Amino acid sequence: MSRKYVISFSLAIALIFVSVVWQVMEPQILGFADKAAQKLFKRPIHQVAIRDEDGIVMQSYNRYGNQYNPLFIAAEALTQNIYRKAGMGDESFIKHTDWLIKNAVVNDSIALMQYHFDYPDYELKAPWSSAITQAVAMNAIAIRAASDRDEPTYLIAQKMLYSLVPGVAGLSVALSDSSYWYMEYPAEEPYFVLDGMLGVLIRLHEYWDLTHDPLAEELFDKGFNALVEKLPEFDYRGYAYYHLGGLKASRSYNHRFIAQLEKLLEVRYHPTLMIMRNRWLKHDSYPVVWQMAMNPRPRRILAFVLAFLTTWGFTFILLARTQRKEPDDPEHS
Repeated sequence: MSRKYVISFSLAIALIFVSVVWQVMEPQILGFADKAAQKLFKRPIHQVAIRDEDGIVMQSYNRYGNQYNPLFIAAEALTQNIYRKAGMGDESFIKHTDWLIKNAVVNDSIALMQYHFDYPDYELKAPWSSAITQAVAMNAIAIRAASDRDEPTYLIAQKMLYSLVPGVAGLSVALSDSSYWYMEYPAEEPYFVLDGMLGVLIRLHEYWDLTHDPLAEELFDKGFNALVEKLPEFDYRGYAYYHLGGLKASRSYNHRFIAQLEKLLEVRYHPTLMIMRNRWLKHDSYPVVWQMAMNPRPRRILAFVLAFLTTWGFTFILLARTQRKEPDDPEHS
């Protein structure tokens, strides 16, 4: 086998192999890379979850170091509540809801979970709050209040719900009298972040299902109207924008949006949600090389190319060594 043939054959094998693996496992591969970087260098590529000495979830960020992120703490509390209901103990649920209750900033009308680190990407200075964090935390705290039958704890959850009303805490904006957008990253000019908006709507419905609070139902209805109005604007060639400032969503976020839309469709059907869910699902099934051509994101392409070149190098070396080990043909010796 000639050297030229070995190069061509190894290139073809590497491209097919990496494309298939990337097609099936891209988000998992990038997540593994983050964890590997954290373990090897104590610094992830993006961010990974860690725990403090008390077992409370923290986030280790590439740019911001190790931080308590109340969204992830509230989400962990909800996860631990599932384990608790399955009879697997409630210690972690208690710890995480204790943290939320202790760190909530409560006044006469509202309660806020605050971030104590700056977030320059969205020009946010500490302390700042987020609509999605409020929505997840109010569910965790309401569940704790029901478990303990404690009215003061439930009052904190109610005040968190009220913080989502436009004009109260700056966490939402009224597009009209019947249409509210909830801001993951608050700003005078909304970024219109899709992940946070979808998450708030799902948690509002869960809160209403738990408490039957009419305000939760009203906020869900008006948020749903805003989502229906704005959702088509998030489409980019069959893939999603993360926000309407033009930031394209990663594939893991595309998967997340599809799953979130499916959850909302179970609560309330609307053809716009179904159309966008089906469109994004269809385009996610296309070969990854085609996806990268239609939805170019430099870091994604770079990660794919590095994986391809690494695989090609190993394949070429393996094939070249195999060729050297083959015995000479007696007819031509």
